[in-house]
Amino acid sequence: MTDDAISAAARAFLIESYIDLKVQLERGTGTRPMLYLLADARNKAVIAIRKMVEIDVSETATLMALQQEIRLYGDMMDSARQMLSRGKEADREVTEQDRTELADILSPEEARDAGIQQTED
Repeated sequence: MTDDAISAAARAFLIESYIDLKVQLERGTGTRPMLYLLADARNKAVIAIRKMVEIDVSETATLMALQQEIRLYGDMMDSARQMLSRGKEADREVTEQDRTELADILSPEEARDAGIQQTED
């Protein structure tokens, strides 16, 4: 497999993952396991924050476990944001690449009618 084929497959996977995550986070969609996982992690983080206020500071192992619960939620949210951002960018790049390829194929009149700027040779 060439580097171009690997890059194309990776980009396609990223875009597919982006679209899947985006759909799961939208209201009114069917199954949304990612939304469930984020909500569950959020609830656990809220409980951990409340427990941290009441716990004796000498209980370091318990404090560390509570901090880890909070950190897990933060990491999950950061990962979801990054995936959405990277996927959106990859989708935009593919769209731009498609537009460039179309501009090279179409006649100047067809490109103008489609709103595509042709590249200069």
